[in-house]
Amino acid sequence: MGYQETSRFCGNCNKQVLVRKKGTSHILHLLLTLLTGGLWLIIWILCAIVNRMSSWRCSFCGKKIWL
Repeated sequence: MGYQETSRFCGNCNKQVLVRKKGTSHILHLLLTLLTGGLWLIIWILCAIVNRMSSWRCSFCGKKIWL
């Protein structure tokens, strides 16, 4: 599983920092969907929704950053 990264201001560190959140491994989910005849598609959609709602975190202090 990869990470999405961007730059934002962290109030805790009081500076511009790199923020991250977990991403979805679409290649892995595609392979599993093909191997299971499409049944894995339900899990893939749920994983994408959960990862979309996950919060960004400062890469230095770990505090949640709201975009």
